[in-house]
Amino acid sequence: MNWDDMKVFLAIAACGGLKKAATQLGVHHTSVARRIKAFESDLGVKLFDRLPSGYALTQAGESLYQSAQTIRQEFNAIESELSGKDLRLEGDICLTVPHGFALNLLMPDLQEFIEHYPGLNLKIDMRYSMSDLANREADVAIRLVNEPADSLAGRRVCKTHWAAYASENYLASHDPNKHPTECHWLGWGKAHNHLSWAQKELFPDIPVRGDMYSDVLQLAAVKQDFGIASLPCFIGDQTPGVRRVTDADSVARDWIWILSHKDMASNARVRVLVDFLYQALLKKVDLIEGRR
Repeated sequence: MNWDDMKVFLAIAACGGLKKAATQLGVHHTSVARRIKAFESDLGVKLFDRLPSGYALTQAGESLYQSAQTIRQEFNAIESELSGKDLRLEGDICLTVPHGFALNLLMPDLQEFIEHYPGLNLKIDMRYSMSDLANREADVAIRLVNEPADSLAGRRVCKTHWAAYASENYLASHDPNKHPTECHWLGWGKAHNHLSWAQKELFPDIPVRGDMYSDVLQLAAVKQDFGIASLPCFIGDQTPGVRRVTDADSVARDWIWILSHKDMASNARVRVLVDFLYQALLKKVDLIEGRR
């Protein structure tokens, strides 16, 4: 039994479909379909029912899934224990970070990091969801979270601050105070999330339009005069042609954490990256907290 085939099986079982599993594995979905079909053929059992809604585990698949989960946990524990003792400042290290932090805040610092540590090969994975640090999908994560999981270790920096922003061109022809219904907020995810936007309560009569689930996408829309967006201050305050809609104080949101799995906390590569990012973010606290 090939462990690489088992990884494909686990990915499909976790994602419930070929395309999501392929994205997780970093391969094309046709390759995933071919691999799982060959795996079932080798085992002589059907592992999934192919349904219109996705791939569902059969009884045999459920049994294999439970065993495979146990095996994977043991492999990860062994790998983490060995990696945690690695004292070399060379090799690969993966950082997962939200889009806005990578593109609007930390890119100059990350360039400095790779210059300072030429033996390290830094992989940057931009995403909002928490990568599975236990399964080594990433080594270090920058995340906005108030209470990290008990399995994670890291350093807490400061809270992000948010405010309402629009382009100068948009505000020249739209008055949120006098004519709120002629303006609109840029939608961000599910409708109930709109109630928690920073400073939305200051403009309760402005309608919501669109759905742009990304701070980078929201910023691009604001720059093109789409409307008003609730954005992190470190993005809005340093973008030319964009300004705050109101002079009210910015709103504190989640804490910024730099995290790794506890088993990897003593790894030299992880340690230097966590410490480097912590110092880099400390220098930007005024910007992050909206003190312009």
